[in-house]
Amino acid sequence: MKKNLHMLPPKGASAFFSPAADESFRGTHPTGYLFLVALGITALCGPGILLTVIMACSQRLDNAGAWPFVGWIGAFIVGIGLFNLVAIIIRQYLGHLLTILCFLIGGGLVGLSLAFLL
Repeated sequence: MKKNLHMLPPKGASAFFSPAADESFRGTHPTGYLFLVALGITALCGPGILLTVIMACSQRLDNAGAWPFVGWIGAFIVGIGLFNLVAIIIRQYLGHLLTILCFLIGGGLVGLSLAFLL
């Protein structure tokens, strides 16, 4: 028996990006779908909002240059990783590799940005 470690996206994962990809979940769970959309938006935008709050408390934003933008790009990438975890609910998970890379790359960019801003 072959073990599936879910490291890579499943075959046919490009269909997940179709507008009709989650129609069956929406039809079966209309209230749950609204919760899922809210959770997805929070997962995608939450890291950027949190980073903005942290940067707003920083005293060194006068000569920050491009470092805030580096942080926001990193926070968005982390949000993509979190959104991928939310996608597990409707069986549209794109694999562990994407999640791990998003957390590592996005977290590194956020950390680099904060190191220069705080």
